[in-house]
Amino acid sequence: MPAQLRDSHCSTCGTPFDTTDWPRPCTACGAVTYRNPLPVAVALLPVEDAAGTGLVVITRTIEPAKGGTALPGGFIDFGEDWREAVVRELREETGIEAPAGEVTLADALSSPQGHLLLFGLLPPRPASALPPSAPTDETTGWHVLHT
Repeated sequence: MPAQLRDSHCSTCGTPFDTTDWPRPCTACGAVTYRNPLPVAVALLPVEDAAGTGLVVITRTIEPAKGGTALPGGFIDFGEDWREAVVRELREETGIEAPAGEVTLADALSSPQGHLLLFGLLPPRPASALPPSAPTDETTGWHVLHT
């Protein structure tokens, strides 16, 4: 959706908004639209291998940052528990399964793009216990990043 159309009309009745400020009250039905941060779940999976301990990362095949290295993550679905979102994103982007009950909150940060990033930490795993890296719809597969 083009940026000039996003949040330009009331989601209740469709009346155009005055798009100069937030929140946006609808002059027709009275509904008020707020610009809230979008929650994003990010997976932190430590992996132990011969080189030491690193983190699972992916290489993106889609925008934004196509070709870049990133932690597995994405938007939290409406009604979805953030821990479930962490393991769903990990599974979708890497094929690695994890129980949501093992996820603990490592940090919460606000991004310049208006997202609320929730970093979920999983217990360390040996590299030998993980499935082979394989491409997905959004990645070239996963690898371990050592610092």
